[in-house]
Amino acid sequence: MEVSPFFIGNREGFTPQIARLVVMMNYARETTLQTVQGLTQPELDLLPDPDGNSIGMLLEHFVAVEVGYAIRTFDNNEDWDAALGERWKAGGDLGELGREKIKGHGLGYYLENLRTTREKTLAEFRKRDDTWLEEPIPFWGRTGNRYFAWFHVFEDEINHRGQMRLIAKHIPRLQNRGMLGWNPMAANADGTGLKLRGVFENLPAAEAGLQAGDVILEMDGMDLSTMPYMEIPMTNQAGVTSVFKVLRGDQTHEFRVTRVKRV
Repeated sequence: MEVSPFFIGNREGFTPQIARLVVMMNYARETTLQTVQGLTQPELDLLPDPDGNSIGMLLEHFVAVEVGYAIRTFDNNEDWDAALGERWKAGGDLGELGREKIKGHGLGYYLENLRTTREKTLAEFRKRDDTWLEEPIPFWGRTGNRYFAWFHVFEDEINHRGQMRLIAKHIPRLQNRGMLGWNPMAANADGTGLKLRGVFENLPAAEAGLQAGDVILEMDGMDLSTMPYMEIPMTNQAGVTSVFKVLRGDQTHEFRVTRVKRV
């Protein structure tokens, strides 16, 4: 039976408290991925406030924070600047340095950094136990433990995810969001393409004729067949019509679907 991501409890390969920490970290990350799905490079670089952060900067920050705390807790290295080095300094500092250095990347760049960094973290967690996690350590001039350090990693992500959602409100196609009324997923095992798990009755996708199991080959002339699922910009404003080329069985079909206002 699949373990629910909403059940905080034991997980194979981790000691009990580390398992609970991992569940919470993974859920926080899933909400981040939902927030950024389909964002384009200009949208990731958008700075509504010239003195603020972009969504891309915040994604880089999540990686920098995880790298820094990994070195702090796994290697017992308290030198934050040395831990980040030049590679992650801009992500750690944000501000002017981040605005200068962190731009011009597509979503895939940030997602790969998030993925590989988290894989390293989980591999290290598997080597350790709850005693290590709960051991007192110096922290921010007082006494903390590694449990709090890693709580702060995902607490910081949740905090900045809220900022990302505010920034997204300045992206034109995400304003007055429309709804297609479908449940999409990656079409291929490598995480590419777009396939429909299902469609919802009395909503645009179903009314246009789309069905569960349909593979979306193209959207508005954009080839989706080998495009990473997370990078497909499906969202648009209510009233916007998209043309979908669909593979159903061994036949292709074309559907026009107009997004409706979310309720």
